[in-house]
Amino acid sequence: MSITSFCLRIFSVLITGLISFTVVFSQGTGRYWEQNLNSEAALLSGAVVAGEGGIAAIFYNPATISEMTRDNLSLSANLFSTYFFKADNALGTDFPADRVQFDVYPRIITLTLNPKKQPDLTIEMAFFTKANEYMQINRGTSLTGDIIETNPGNEFYTGEYYLRSRFQDYYGGAGFGYKVSNSFRIGFTSMISYKDDQYYTLIDANAFTTSDPLNSQYLSDASYHLKYTMFDVRLITKFGMHLKRDAWALGANINLPSLKIFGDGTVVKQYEYSNIHKEPGNPAAENLFYGGRQKKCTAHFKDPLSVALGANYYSPSGKSTILFSTEYFFGIPEYDYIEADNDSGEDGYNFSPVEAGEWLTFKARHEPVFNFGVAFKQQINTNLMYSGGFRTDFRYYDPSEDPGFLETNKRSNYNINVYHFNSGFGKKFNRGSITLGMQFSYGQEKDLGQIVDLSDPVEYISEDIMPLTGTLSNTVLMRYFDVSIYFGFLFNFMTDDQ
Repeated sequence: MSITSFCLRIFSVLITGLISFTVVFSQGTGRYWEQNLNSEAALLSGAVVAGEGGIAAIFYNPATISEMTRDNLSLSANLFSTYFFKADNALGTDFPADRVQFDVYPRIITLTLNPKKQPDLTIEMAFFTKANEYMQINRGTSLTGDIIETNPGNEFYTGEYYLRSRFQDYYGGAGFGYKVSNSFRIGFTSMISYKDDQYYTLIDANAFTTSDPLNSQYLSDASYHLKYTMFDVRLITKFGMHLKRDAWALGANINLPSLKIFGDGTVVKQYEYSNIHKEPGNPAAENLFYGGRQKKCTAHFKDPLSVALGANYYSPSGKSTILFSTEYFFGIPEYDYIEADNDSGEDGYNFSPVEAGEWLTFKARHEPVFNFGVAFKQQINTNLMYSGGFRTDFRYYDPSEDPGFLETNKRSNYNINVYHFNSGFGKKFNRGSITLGMQFSYGQEKDLGQIVDLSDPVEYISEDIMPLTGTLSNTVLMRYFDVSIYFGFLFNFMTDDQ
């Protein structure tokens, strides 16, 4: 292998590392316990593995489906959610990546049936939105300075960063709970998950002089962009059990690793620069373009094996309940998240020094996670109930293992640990109930790596840093706040005499 070929290959690999590093806000949130389903379970912070989850039993523990003994049709919604995201210094010194986002979306629709000929069996069918995340950041800067040494005098400089990502996860399916005895119940859930991940990012930098009739305009530029869309349809299965004795209820479930049914994606990735002088004082400038596109890449968005345990304590008066739940998510070894092929295929291309499969394949890995939640439920009167709770929401991505610039494509996110606090009221009426409450979420982490440095640009530093940008540092402080309002409505459409 010639020195030139070797250098091109090393450059492509480290640019691949740069690309993977800048994918910072996609693949969902990188946390398993971010969302709750129905409002009743949400106000208890999802600590309902041992019961009290209402219509969300199909998700939290299918054995508790058998607690519902009436036919009903229900709708529960997150009325709205507003979150504030800010990553100080992410785009340069005193140049943050930030966003205030407002979301409104439905959460869960269920139909529960209790067959008359099988009174110990309850069947639940459900469709719900497990995740619906959208992020858009559009930041730019300009300055004046002597950035290009071979061009006498100052240049004008503009730097742009744009990100748009959307992740959606929908579940639909059925489950059943069966009362084996007055104290023991079992359950099973089988659901189809549809995950849709869309991502686009652009980094663009230019150093130039203004147009002058006496002198030609000088221009150096560099840009990188990545765009992909992918979807994955998978089978989700869960087994549960529930035991109730005296003042205690115990629950457990096993969520099996998801099984792929079908799914694919399209990836476009380009990196280029022009009129860049790599050697100070050398008038010879260099240009480069690397790009690739491929559609129908096999896509995988895996869900891990997890085990959940829960315990509820009911006071002798029956008016107070203390709830506790925990779940351990096993890790997932590194796998191809978007799996490109060496054959670029129809409408595809590969103008890079490596095979298309290496240039366009992205990888992911999940760390083991242990979450827990505690909650309290108090009956104020016959029809009015207060609920409150707290839960952890730890990331399954370890930021200390950000891919280096000499590594191949890996997933890298600005994911941080988040803590959720819930509180609200529920009121029963003749044929249903109404729940109203809120959730406050908070997370913070410092010393994270920058996405790009647009505040202190240099024409060229090394092959592992994009030209016309600055040296990256671990000076990012990320903060996350979220306020959600929950509104739930359950209506029993069957009368008692049916």
